[in-house]
Amino acid sequence: MNQLEKARKIMTWHWTSLLLGISVTSLCPMLAVAEDVAAPVVAMYKPANDVETQAQGILEKHCARCHQEGHLEKGRAKPAKNFGNIMQLDQLLASVNRVKLGNADGSRIFQMMANKEMPYDVYQDFSATAVAPTADELNVLRSWIDGAGAAKEVACISGAAGAAYEYDTISKDIGSLPEHKRPGARYITLQNLAINCVGPDEIEAYRQGVAKLLNSLSTNSDVVTPVAIDADKTILRFNIEDLNWTPELWETIIGEYPYAVKPLVSSYDYVSQATHTAIPVIRADWFAFTAARPKLYNTILGLPPTFQELQKLIGVDVTRNIEDYTAKRAGFQKSGVSAQNRLIERHPIATGYLWASYDFGSNSGKQSLFQNPLGPHGDFGFDHNGGEAIFSLPNGFQAYYLNNDKGEELDRGPTNIVRDLSRRDLTVTNGISCMGCHDQGMRNAKDEIRAQVELVKDFPIHVREAVSDLYPTNDEMDKIILSDKTHFQSALGLAGIDPQLKYGGIEVINALSDHFERELDLKAVAAEYGVTVDELKIRMASAGGPSASMVVRLQLGTVQRDEFQDVFGDYVEHIIDAKFITPYKPEAVVHTAQYIAPEPVHTDTATTYVAPTTGTIHLDLYADNTSYHKGDKPTFTVQSNTDCHLTLVDVDNSGTSVVIFPNKFQQDNKIKANVAFNFPNADSSFDFKLSTRGTEKVIALCDETGDSLTGVVHDYGASDFTELGKETAKTRKIDVVSRKQPKKQQSASNEPIVNDAKVARTAIKIQVE
Repeated sequence: MNQLEKARKIMTWHWTSLLLGISVTSLCPMLAVAEDVAAPVVAMYKPANDVETQAQGILEKHCARCHQEGHLEKGRAKPAKNFGNIMQLDQLLASVNRVKLGNADGSRIFQMMANKEMPYDVYQDFSATAVAPTADELNVLRSWIDGAGAAKEVACISGAAGAAYEYDTISKDIGSLPEHKRPGARYITLQNLAINCVGPDEIEAYRQGVAKLLNSLSTNSDVVTPVAIDADKTILRFNIEDLNWTPELWETIIGEYPYAVKPLVSSYDYVSQATHTAIPVIRADWFAFTAARPKLYNTILGLPPTFQELQKLIGVDVTRNIEDYTAKRAGFQKSGVSAQNRLIERHPIATGYLWASYDFGSNSGKQSLFQNPLGPHGDFGFDHNGGEAIFSLPNGFQAYYLNNDKGEELDRGPTNIVRDLSRRDLTVTNGISCMGCHDQGMRNAKDEIRAQVELVKDFPIHVREAVSDLYPTNDEMDKIILSDKTHFQSALGLAGIDPQLKYGGIEVINALSDHFERELDLKAVAAEYGVTVDELKIRMASAGGPSASMVVRLQLGTVQRDEFQDVFGDYVEHIIDAKFITPYKPEAVVHTAQYIAPEPVHTDTATTYVAPTTGTIHLDLYADNTSYHKGDKPTFTVQSNTDCHLTLVDVDNSGTSVVIFPNKFQQDNKIKANVAFNFPNADSSFDFKLSTRGTEKVIALCDETGDSLTGVVHDYGASDFTELGKETAKTRKIDVVSRKQPKKQQSASNEPIVNDAKVARTAIKIQVE
């Protein structure tokens, strides 16, 4: 008996037909029937002053129904866009991708409301009952964010930090292990998050997210509980043998890792030799983002490329289970996630259960479950478009698989017909999307097919009898689902995971993955290297070149994860005493998990983070410095992800606003997608000169339609620049010195700025000394 046959004999895997649901409008996978679920009790942030009280009330009124756990509108199973803590003002202010302290116009949460992108039901669904925020309410939100000062710099963890500290700590831990346990020891670190002052509740959620993900990637029957080895519980140890991972599989995982460094300490050499790998430690947030998604997710679990191969491998016969009525079904017209009828189907397997869904592109003909409740295919059998499956692993955790109607494995569902509305790019992704929806196991479902067939006497007797055997009563199905939910939650409990625990209303693996996708500010980048902000600024500035400009941008705002990941290795040796380990790919992958050996993986480059596409305009604005002296001439750089028409507005300390671009000298304000626009540039007919000391705010707005997005009609006959405030251009802190006169002029009257749809905005503040 070969290894594969032995594995089948021992494990008796029944995976299923796993047919991907590709007709749904959002994926909260298969059992997402609308159900009454008691809203969880959430300890709400208590405002510290009147402005916070007003701001929280406005966010509750306009946003909580979609973005606050415990306040979600009826029928919504989880927060939209994986964002469920909008009334937790302290958490909101700590999220740099949503709020930039002291800069409302640069804050995404304010931008989306001011630009009339949110609330979604007001501006996208055109709800008759939802109301738009008023100008006064927007002003309150602006005051709240503008008045939020920078957080006080404090030591967020008790001990030392950084790569050298990690390896010193791991070295001591390795030495304490029995010798036979050392080669398989591996570590996952939360240090980069803790150094950045991620709070204790959030860190605890992430610890449990790591434990949950490791067990969700295991083919062993034993539950694994990672062990914290440092005082702050930021470095977690596990053993690859406990997950049925091979050393070769680990090399495949780290072949994707873009943050590996070799610190110049002896402990690194000892740990590397003891564990037989150059990279024994990886970051938790990267791991959650990468390993919970294909291809790494599929590779670690050994998922085959087709459903047909999967059936042979795991020993399940779905057709026979249907024919002998072992399968149990529930079908319904509306699932809350699908515009069409939907069918779910349970199969018993040796490790617990397998649930498959069947989904459809329409409700008519052979795609109507109510006319064709048997099959698939054949007399009174339906023709579906695809499906998905949830199945229990040997340790009681759940795994997931998606494929099309031909049985071909799918990593992601096409967004035009299937969507995961919790994700920023709306993509239904195997692993991560399913984990987010089924965080507590299987979801309740109420069958509608059985009652319909019993009511319509036109069905032949053999059809009615088959439906009676395949479709249990709702009471019977409730017991089956409860049993399977208990099976999963028991496994979570054995791993020390609270099935109710979420962070920001989001399942813990998804929350940790989402943290990785956040923009990075100066403090976050410093934490990525394990140094202080002051150390980062000094060392990057001394390195010169692009690193110096990166520091300036970080002091003014944030950078996207993908951009930082591209340059992380370039700066390592300038910032810390370490060498960057370039990601590599092993020539072949050998995974000896009992049920499958995945195909070798051959790729030329490391997997990199790709910024999600949201369908909205994304705008970056930064200057060539963070502070200036009187008389300096600054340059501003703007970049958009789409062609759009740019407006730059200068606001001084008194609140006086002036449109500085477009202007008399440059009236064409269209900029190209993904091309940096410098203002002024070498071809401009003017320079900026900083003539007054103080704080200067520059606001960028961009509109893809070419309309007068600000409501401003320029009069260049009277002035070089359009003034929006009461004061004249001479009182502004930015003076304009003409180089030459433009050839064209236009004349019209001025109107106040008003925000319109399809507008992107951001802002920066600079200091003039």
